[in-house]
Amino acid sequence: MKTAVKTGRRGRTSAKAPVSKRVGARREGRGGRPTKAEAQAIEDRILAVAAELFARDGYAATSMERVVSECGAGKDTIYRRYPSKRAIFDAVLERSRRRIMALLADLQVRQSGQNSLAQLKELASCLLDINLDPELVAFKRIAASEMMVAAGNDAEPEPDAIMSLLRTSVTKAQSDQRLVSGDTNFLTDFLINSIIVGPTTLAMFGFKPLASAKERKLYFEKSWKLFLGGAAGRQDR
Repeated sequence: MKTAVKTGRRGRTSAKAPVSKRVGARREGRGGRPTKAEAQAIEDRILAVAAELFARDGYAATSMERVVSECGAGKDTIYRRYPSKRAIFDAVLERSRRRIMALLADLQVRQSGQNSLAQLKELASCLLDINLDPELVAFKRIAASEMMVAAGNDAEPEPDAIMSLLRTSVTKAQSDQRLVSGDTNFLTDFLINSIIVGPTTLAMFGFKPLASAKERKLYFEKSWKLFLGGAAGRQDR
């Protein structure tokens, strides 16, 4: 929920950050507004610090004051951009979403020479890695517990760009007759449930499944074969 921007006196610089790395620090002898590049650097550092705090300590233990202190910034610098903890957490989630979408966009470019089923397989494998990323697991845990309790869950869910991408990939493989025909939405959900949901759920409960790349690869190959067999079996009925 958006609230009015709060202003206040500039806080003291944190002793933890050297002057050259303080958010909003100016080069010697220079005043005035930061350049566009400097403003982006400030934004990037604020969100990087906030993301680390949320992922490490959780939502309740991460206060705006802690973000200010860890960034080595004054309150004005933070509150001008993010008027509340909810606002900065939403920005952290959006930053994570943009990074994931950029990663998936790069994957699509690299896949241009592959057939549609190979593309779907690599996409599913990539999504397994993404969903087991410790930072993303921590954010999901916050969204599923503390944030929902604090802010409620009355809003309509936004369209999921990742699910849309996966559904498009399933549709393409079906059109090329490399994957069984049938209900595309069902097959997409079946793929997610067959490969990703189990390990992700364990991770959200504090376990560390498939901790190594080798373990993830072995698990994925077995799960992929079961997915293809289960999808074919569904068509045969």
